[in-house]
Amino acid sequence: MYERRRLVVLGALTLLVLPFVWPESGGESATQTTVTTTTAVPAVDGVEIPSPVYLGGPAPIAPSGTAIIAYPQVIGNTVTGLASYVTSGYAEQPICSAIDAPNGITITITNINNGRKITCTNIFSLLVPNGISVVMYITVFQELADVVDAPIPVKITW
Repeated sequence: MYERRRLVVLGALTLLVLPFVWPESGGESATQTTVTTTTAVPAVDGVEIPSPVYLGGPAPIAPSGTAIIAYPQVIGNTVTGLASYVTSGYAEQPICSAIDAPNGITITITNINNGRKITCTNIFSLLVPNGISVVMYITVFQELADVVDAPIPVKITW
């Protein structure tokens, strides 16, 4: 009980004395200091800009604005590649799907192994698998080679 009274008296005394001891914020006794820093940047007039410093390793190649792109081997309007066939579909005029030739033109396909040639109209198709340059209907392919020989090396000209 004695301890409780002592704590109450000590708390009341702290509340009465604290406002007089604690400094007032915003009063005249508080001082405020403003520090201003300035940085002088020399003007760039285009006379001389120092070259960059590289910290180890070979210097990077300066960008030229172009990307390196791999193109298929083209000699004029000639492309060499592999030819295959699809079993579904038939057309009165021979048609084929050559990915390297422009769509809608007549192209000549030459079998490199035996020299046989055909002409067909190039159309766009999603049936051309990876690694194959031209796909044609089986009836057109049989004019170049036997179906068991597929894929065959061909030269495509337009």
